[in-house]
Amino acid sequence: MADELKELRHARQIPARDIVKVIQKIYPKYDKTIQSKCENGDAYGVTLRPDALKAVYEAFAPDALERQERPKKDYHRQT
Repeated sequence: MADELKELRHARQIPARDIVKVIQKIYPKYDKTIQSKCENGDAYGVTLRPDALKAVYEAFAPDALERQERPKKDYHRQT
């Protein structure tokens, strides 16, 4: 998930402060320091909550959000 946040920000060239503003609507104490730690989660052990990540995708990449939320194929053998 940390790589996902970092890849989104670099691919879309989104400034970190814009992502912080979106997440602060949900979590008011979120700041740029925590943003950096979430992007480097392997080093810090910090991850972004799914609802905050969804808010970022809704704000900056709604087309990617639609691809992520496709229903999973049913692999049940006895339907």
